Amino acid sequence: MRFLLLCLAGLLLQPDSLVAQRLIYSKDIPVEKIRIVPETALGGTINERISDLEYIPLKANKNQLLDQAYTCILSNNRIGILSGKGHLYLYNIQGDLIKIFDQIPGVKKIKEDNLFFNHITTTEKGFRLTQGMRYVNVDWDGNLIDTITIKEDTTSHYTTTIGNSSWHYSVPQFHNKKIMETKTLSQGDRTIVTYQKMDSIFQPYNSYSSLSEIQKNNKAYAKFTYSTHLFELDSSGVSKVYQFIFPLKNTLNLEEVIKLKDFMPVIQYMNAHQSVITGIGDVFPYRDYLMVQLQLKGNFTIAINMKTKEIIGLRNIIPNKDNDYLAFMNRNILGTDGEYLYSILFPEDIRQAIGKSIDERHPVSDHLKALEKVNNPIFVRFKLK
Repeated sequence: MRFLLLCLAGLLLQPDSLVAQRLIYSKDIPVEKIRIVPETALGGTINERISDLEYIPLKANKNQLLDQAYTCILSNNRIGILSGKGHLYLYNIQGDLIKIFDQIPGVKKIKEDNLFFNHITTTEKGFRLTQGMRYVNVDWDGNLIDTITIKEDTTSHYTTTIGNSSWHYSVPQFHNKKIMETKTLSQGDRTIVTYQKMDSIFQPYNSYSSLSEIQKNNKAYAKFTYSTHLFELDSSGVSKVYQFIFPLKNTLNLEEVIKLKDFMPVIQYMNAHQSVITGIGDVFPYRDYLMVQLQLKGNFTIAINMKTKEIIGLRNIIPNKDNDYLAFMNRNILGTDGEYLYSILFPEDIRQAIGKSIDERHPVSDHLKALEKVNNPIFVRFKLK
């Protein structure tokens, strides 16, 4: 249900956005095919696969509770969470609330039904919050540093820098004949990837982070809506394309999707094909792994060991009595600070663990009883073994 609501939110933000799945790029770029069967990706119990697991309750009084977590980030022992309204809730690593940033001095408050901030990233001095064409910089304690208004770029929707090389990602608006530009990925002035103009598809969600922000060994990654191709970028160009191949039941039928030109048919199609992987979500490196979020119902995150090519399905790692049947991550929120992976659990996750303990006649632990008293989300950080 939460995934569906996020899809609907993307529709409201980009009601006429069209993209293509078939991509045109140089045949000289090496392609590595990786076959993935989600159900049989490696799993196990939490104690077999996870270490350094911590549950950190986010403390708050009744007027400071988070309605939901839109996205979160961990850096410099600070936990930054954007709420359902896009307000910044800033905590220390012990879960103590430092500040709620919900108003920009001198700026008129936006409408309640719009996200106040829709993106958060780190800088050398703290966090950068994005609101439309405005960047807001705050320090590690949530104090305003400055605001920067940028000129809207109608062609470049996202930009990243690798070494001295600048990369640009754009989403062509096929419904607007005045901007029928099909290039989507460029390195400086050089076009690397273009869309097939005839394969325009209605976009059912907002693919904001189409270029990965977290880099390792001067590599970043680009992905495209309705595509299971992942482009590995470095300062010289595209070093490799990973092509993920899935069983037929998980594979999108492009010929069917091309016919969908409106919002409700897309939602109906997704509801009728819940096992289909429609594309790639967040991608980031973590230690020897590349973490890849597959856009399946509820999302399915895999960890690919880039040395051994071993594939772990995080949804296949299950809690048991050794962990009091308590989950270790949320399916829609996952990130890293380089050392840890982190996610967020909600009060209903605690209630489910208690219910499972009772069903299995496992004593409800004092730890679960303490977490049950928390009315706020719980920040979780952990490592893959």
